[in-house]
Amino acid sequence: MQTWALHYMNARGTLDSYKERVDQAFRSVARLVEPITSPIALDIVVQAIPGGAIPDIGHVGYCSRPGLILLILDPDNPNLANHMGESLERMIAHELHHAMRWDSVGHGKTLGEALVMEGLAGRFVLELYGGCGEPWELELPRSSLKRFAAAALPQLHSTQYDHGKWFFGDKPYPRWVGYSLGWHLVGDYLQARPGARASASVATPAVAFYPCLEALAKQAAFSRR
Repeated sequence: MQTWALHYMNARGTLDSYKERVDQAFRSVARLVEPITSPIALDIVVQAIPGGAIPDIGHVGYCSRPGLILLILDPDNPNLANHMGESLERMIAHELHHAMRWDSVGHGKTLGEALVMEGLAGRFVLELYGGCGEPWELELPRSSLKRFAAAALPQLHSTQYDHGKWFFGDKPYPRWVGYSLGWHLVGDYLQARPGARASASVATPAVAFYPCLEALAKQAAFSRR
């Protein structure tokens, strides 16, 4: 059984109308992950922060250290009401995979480790829920990602890379390119290994995925010839 402690930052009642749905979302995720993952002890802090979530969906999650997930809802965002169902569960599952990876190989500090961590979390959500990727994972088509794969190669082992540019966008990087790139490179890794799953790859070192990025970058070089 999962040991998850939910903490609502709700002294002013800003989460009153959302608490039941959030509770339900965590119960639903727990039922899905219990058969395929090891139990993990987590503190989960839920906050309401106007303007503090992804504008497209009205919520966002963070897992910035072991054993802790932060879930933020934006009650002022008109998109939140329509994303309190499976969308919220998928966000929780994404952050859960981050938490599991923190407890196995750690978060990592390099660009390559960040790409793999985000790609694995995205593929974990797909494993649980099916469908397709999230908006940030599908923001860019594969054909557009080839040149960014080539740009990432020299920085794979760098701890000085600009995380904001790679994952949230700033010239010359488009919005969410890091998420899209991670989604595709982890997808290529899993596809090349029949039966491989993101849930079972939580402790796989990031370097194991790098050949897939190199292969994608080579496609960019080939297309320029």
